[in-house]
Amino acid sequence: MYGYANMNRVAIDAFVAAGAKGIVHAGVGDGSLARPAVEPALDEARKKGVVIVRSSRVGNGIVARNGEAKDDEHDFVVSDTLNPQKARILLMLALTKTTDTKEIQRMFYTY
Repeated sequence: MYGYANMNRVAIDAFVAAGAKGIVHAGVGDGSLARPAVEPALDEARKKGVVIVRSSRVGNGIVARNGEAKDDEHDFVVSDTLNPQKARILLMLALTKTTDTKEIQRMFYTY
């Protein structure tokens, strides 16, 4: 899901209600989360067991852990160097093996 200015939480809530197991959020810059609506919605989704991956919609670069969001506090995963499309594929594969965010983060750093 691509982030944008003044984004609201409607799509996130709909994905969770539909049974999503993971969400890749493509923010601007270092995977920024639109506040105040998006970060709380993703945090609530995570508390319901949905794995959240922060990614970036810019052309290149990394999404740094604990850079634009308190990933450790929210239990989010960062995509590192993967763009949102590649992050989606890796998350889909990771979820066939585990829902442990520490293990999924290891996968993102490795692959």
